[in-house]
Amino acid sequence: MSIAPSLYNMRVMIFNDVQNFNGSLSLLNNRFKKDEKRFWDYKKYIPFLINKLRSLQDFNNINFTLIKAFFYQGSYSNNLIKNFKWSCHQKINKINQLISKEQYLLNIISQSKVSNILRKKVNSHVEKIKEDLVKENAELYFYIEKQERNFEGQKKFLKELENNPIIEIKSTPLKQSDGEVYQKGIDVLLAIDLVHLAHIDAYDVAIILSGDTDLIEAVKLVKSLGKTIIIFAYHTSGDPEKSNISDLMTYGKFINLKDLTNEEIGEMSKLRVKE
Repeated sequence: MSIAPSLYNMRVMIFNDVQNFNGSLSLLNNRFKKDEKRFWDYKKYIPFLINKLRSLQDFNNINFTLIKAFFYQGSYSNNLIKNFKWSCHQKINKINQLISKEQYLLNIISQSKVSNILRKKVNSHVEKIKEDLVKENAELYFYIEKQERNFEGQKKFLKELENNPIIEIKSTPLKQSDGEVYQKGIDVLLAIDLVHLAHIDAYDVAIILSGDTDLIEAVKLVKSLGKTIIIFAYHTSGDPEKSNISDLMTYGKFINLKDLTNEEIGEMSKLRVKE
């Protein structure tokens, strides 16, 4: 009578750079039609990632236990939104002043004694400038609405995770400058946790949901401590515009999200809700 081989237990931690991981999905969404585009669902992709490990050739007869999933993201605040909207409206006011000046120029030309050919050329040029300025204005209003939606979405997400023992949010305050919202310091926060938790032997396998090259030194150090690194990111060979990873993928076992089938993407995500 044969005896089944015993399973070897490995503890897994997930380190998710949310913005970077979302960037992967933006690239994946290029293959879908407008009404088929997806958004990541942590309730679906966390078990998918663990099952993906079980399917890898080097991990036969291994039992993976998820210890923790860290989500690293920039955090919104009422003050940030207030300052961001003020900055955008300052830009909008300047654009409106430029539009008024262009309209004034049109009025002057229409009353000037110039040839019809010259008048048409000037009118065409000025109308094009006005069109570009109006488009820039619309983009700023859209960006304001987008950041407000993101803020509300983040509050709902954090509320949902309040009593989740597996997921822990690690955040730094988002920054805003000149009508732009951006995050800073997330890669450092992730790298510190990755190394510290390896030093105290809190995990055996680190799943990194990021293609940030700034993590290379942390990953090299963690590997020297005997930990297994699995990197999930999106890469298109020879096309940096269609990748969110570069040298980092050579420092761990790399799983290219680009190679996922549509069915696998469906297992990890949900359809976007129409607004």
